Amino acid sequence: MGALASRWPALDRGFLFGRSRCAACGAGLGWRETLPLWSWVAQRGRCRHCGGAIGWRPLAAELAGAAIAGTAFAALAPAAALLLTGVGWCLLLLALIDAAHGRLPDILTLPLALAGPLVAALAPLPGLVPPLEGLLGAGLGFALFWAIGRLYAAWRGQEGLGLGDAKLLAAAGAWLGPPGLAPTILVAAITGLVAAWLGGRRRGGDAIAFGPFLALACWLLLLRQLAGSQGGS
Repeated sequence: MGALASRWPALDRGFLFGRSRCAACGAGLGWRETLPLWSWVAQRGRCRHCGGAIGWRPLAAELAGAAIAGTAFAALAPAAALLLTGVGWCLLLLALIDAAHGRLPDILTLPLALAGPLVAALAPLPGLVPPLEGLLGAGLGFALFWAIGRLYAAWRGQEGLGLGDAKLLAAAGAWLGPPGLAPTILVAAITGLVAAWLGGRRRGGDAIAFGPFLALACWLLLLRQLAGSQGGS
C-alpha cells in the first residue's frame, strides 16, 4: 500500500506496475523486500542494499491496511466484510497519496464513486443505499464541495478545496447516500482539526490535506451503516 502511494507521481514508471526502488539509493527491490509487514520487520526498517532507513510510514500503511481488514471481518458477515475491506483499501491508498503528494487521482476516486451504485445494483447487500440514492449522493457531494471551493477561491483568492476533494466526497455520497454527506464532512472536519492541532498547524494559513480525513470518515460511516443493517437483519 505504501509502495503504491509513493510510486504514483513518478513519471518514468507506471503507477501500478513499475518496480519498487529504495528511496535512498534507487536500488530495485525484489519481491521478498516488498512483502507487507514482514519485509520491514525482517530488514529491521533498513534497506538491504545501502542500509538507509526505510522509515515508519510504509509500516504504518501496512498496519492500517491490516487493521481495515481485521475490523471489517470482525464486525461483518464475510460478503460485507470483503466489500468493506476493498473500499477501505482504496480509501487508504487515496489518503496516503494525498498526504504525501497533495493529490487525489481520478483513477481511484471516479471508479470508487461509480462502484457504489453499481455494487448496489448487482449485489444489493443489506446496508447499501439503493443505486439511485447513491447516484444522487454522488452528485450532491461533488456539487457541494465544488461550490464551497469556488466561493472560497473567490473570497480568499486561492484554492481551499480542490476538485479531488469534491470527487472523494462524491464517492462517499455514492456509498452513503445524501444523508451520509453531512456526517462525513463533520467527522472529517473534527478529525482534521484534531490532527492539525496535534501536529502544530494552528495558524489559519497552514495547509493540510483534507483527503485523509474524508477517507477515514467515509470508511467509519460505511462500517457503521453495514454493521447496523446486519444487526437488524
